[in-house]
Amino acid sequence: MRQLLPAILLAALTLPAVAAAQPAAQPAPAAPAAPPPATPEASDERCLLAMLALSNASDQSASQMGQTGVLFFAGRLKGRDPNFDFKKLKPVATTMNAQTAQADLQQRCGPMVSTSLQQLQAALAPPASQATPPAAKPSTPPPKK
Repeated sequence: MRQLLPAILLAALTLPAVAAAQPAAQPAPAAPAAPPPATPEASDERCLLAMLALSNASDQSASQMGQTGVLFFAGRLKGRDPNFDFKKLKPVATTMNAQTAQADLQQRCGPMVSTSLQQLQAALAPPASQATPPAAKPSTPPPKK
């Protein structure tokens, strides 16, 4: 998949995205807003490419977020169109630069993935009253007569 992004875009995206993904003493300045993509498919294509670049980061946490995002957005694209051809991403990659991709990661793509993961965790969490189930009592057979 790495071949989908031009080498310059990949190199340019990795360092700023990693810096944005790492906690810092001071908040990272927000990247300028990228123009919104025309369609949900175009939005997901851009996010997949930005997450792909992030997945190649040397920072393990940022790389894992990128890998999660790649799977998330690939699933959205295939879910919307089971015949989606990932080769369509090549021309999209040529329209992106580090600044707009970083803005996508910070303002749209990252929050979408984070929100979905939080919703999934909340949905799968045990109810508060069942957080610690009571210990099961051993069953004893009735006494024989």
